[in-house]
Amino acid sequence: MKFSILVKYSLLLILISTFMSCSDDSGILPRSGNDNTAYEIIDKTMQEWYLWNDNLPTISSANYSSANDYFEDLLASNDRWSYIANLDDLLAYFENGTYTGYGLSFKFDSNNDLRVKLIFNDSPLFSSGITRGWKLVKINQLDISSLSEEQILSELDKSTGTFLFENNAGEQKEITATQKELDQNTVLKREVIPYEGIQVAYLAFDSFLGKSEDELNEAFTYFKEQNATELVLDLRYNGGGSTYISNQLASLITGNAYAGDIYSKVSHNKSKTGEDFTEAFENQGAAFGFDRVFVITTSNTASASEMVINGLKPYMGKDKVILIGSKTHGKPVGMYVFEEKALNLAIVPISFSITNALGEGDYFDGIPVDFELADDLSHDFGDIDESNFKAALDYIVNDNFPVVTASKALSTNEREFKKKGLEELIDAF
Repeated sequence: MKFSILVKYSLLLILISTFMSCSDDSGILPRSGNDNTAYEIIDKTMQEWYLWNDNLPTISSANYSSANDYFEDLLASNDRWSYIANLDDLLAYFENGTYTGYGLSFKFDSNNDLRVKLIFNDSPLFSSGITRGWKLVKINQLDISSLSEEQILSELDKSTGTFLFENNAGEQKEITATQKELDQNTVLKREVIPYEGIQVAYLAFDSFLGKSEDELNEAFTYFKEQNATELVLDLRYNGGGSTYISNQLASLITGNAYAGDIYSKVSHNKSKTGEDFTEAFENQGAAFGFDRVFVITTSNTASASEMVINGLKPYMGKDKVILIGSKTHGKPVGMYVFEEKALNLAIVPISFSITNALGEGDYFDGIPVDFELADDLSHDFGDIDESNFKAALDYIVNDNFPVVTASKALSTNEREFKKKGLEELIDAF
């Protein structure tokens, strides 16, 4: 069965928007005897629905011991995203943001320190006072500086861990925590900051999931109550999700001014042109219009996030959708989830391309920013001293961006752990 994410809650608006790297998923559906079922289902799905189905290679599944390896070898050279996954795990995440872990994510900064890049409210470490920006010094009594990335991942994979964190003031906290089933909050922070006499709304948004609908409505109701006049939308780690939630966010930002107008156009492969359609801005009860929006982005800003940026530009104007940070990921395409319940298998291939009302899309190289700046891992979300947020505030007050110092310029030393599929979408341990 195919679940389209463009129907409001068919099971859950399942359009997966994520960016992939590499990891070992060879344990998914290993071949059992002469059972070709999984391979046959993959073949049928890819031949019918894959956006680049005219470029499928001629290979034999008989040469593969793992359905996952076979699926990977079917993908087009420009496809960084399609994957197969455990169906139950996938649906649990899209419905409630539910997964099992410690509830936080890390990133190496330009000094090779491993810092918390985000943490969920349900994390056992959050309740101990850990926030974005804290440095992980040790894990299970082992110095992070002496471990390889693979060794760090091995320690993070353990069900219980002892973490030694350090903040910018040099204060340390040692915490022992156990992984648990937790629900991700997709709004990481929302607040209105009085800055130089201006009410500035700040929204750090991490994923477009089913539960995001209520969280976004609450945030924009709050912005309205606080009489916010400017909006800074922090999508720096948002790998995407539901296009319905993407539409909701765009409509909330524009105050329903374009309800009924075309938000996006969806196109499939040549054999599925009958499935093509346009999607209009929908009326939102909590909508609170802003004249412009500052969007903080990185290469992790993907798919449904890029859809918001691209979808707003024809209406707000390119000079009113102002990007700060680094260019986006570059994923102007989307996926459907095809489920095979008997095998607990989800097949998630790129199935369509997306453009805005003007037919603009094809940003595979990413959407460029208006002001280039490094990700500031040393400050929490919404901190007015965080470089990207501060750049937006400076522009709001002075109508120009600050001078970029060498310490704030883009760095090639920053890096993240490489993951694949659902793990990459969750983007947390």
